[in-house]
Amino acid sequence: MTAPQHVFQIYVRATPERLWQAITDPAMTQVYYFNSRIDSDLAVGSPITYKQPDGSVDIEGEVLEADPPRRLVHSFSSRWAANDDPPTTVTWEITPMGEACLLSVSHSGFPGENTTYQSVKDGWPMILSGLKTLVETGEQLKIGEPEAAEATV
Repeated sequence: MTAPQHVFQIYVRATPERLWQAITDPAMTQVYYFNSRIDSDLAVGSPITYKQPDGSVDIEGEVLEADPPRRLVHSFSSRWAANDDPPTTVTWEITPMGEACLLSVSHSGFPGENTTYQSVKDGWPMILSGLKTLVETGEQLKIGEPEAAEATV
């Protein structure tokens, strides 16, 4: 049996450089990444964190690979909920495709469907949708609660 992972692919109308900026610029991540700001010099072996404005850490890890503006790989340890899950790996890959780029994000290294696996599965689509909206329109994507379905008689 293979280990579970999350894999997402989206197309973004942007240059690789603009997409890289959105992934690595703290002011931009704060807009689409649940208000957290990335903090790292992106050198291999350096720490990477995602912090809230109050300084609390949501995610911490280490930069494993960085090839601007094509690929970023880092370890990922969630700190927003108490758990003792081992670190996982997030890989961001940017592939130019004409006037757009294919952004592939894989989150792997889960030993099973543990707490981290379950807690990030719904977060990634929101993060990537927000990133795409920000890059393509310059605006924040505001996602609300699902609307109740109207009762039919």
